[in-house]
Amino acid sequence: MKTFKLLALTILVLFTTASLAQEEKKSALEHVMEKMQPRNIGPAGMSGRITCIAVHPNQPSTIYAGSASGGLWISKNNGQTWSPIFENEAVASVGAVAIDPNHPDIIYVGTGD
Repeated sequence: MKTFKLLALTILVLFTTASLAQEEKKSALEHVMEKMQPRNIGPAGMSGRITCIAVHPNQPSTIYAGSASGGLWISKNNGQTWSPIFENEAVASVGAVAIDPNHPDIIYVGTGD
């Protein structure tokens, strides 16, 4: 019986030590992320939630974002700054945006949420 108790105690100690060692190890991503704080990104003048996004096929730094409260925004610098390009239209919301694959200078905007 003593042998069984000693064996059980040894196994318990090994599993506890192994699980503690695993908890202490952090990946490089975890080290970077643990000090990061959430922040707002996108249009600085918040216009509501973003419902759709499209990226220009030939200029990946150009991004279009449609807003639920209306309007289409464009960023030409990877989302660092935004400008409205569909703000005076009589629609309540933008629900879809697409770039014509054959003519990337043509942007389709679908209204409704």
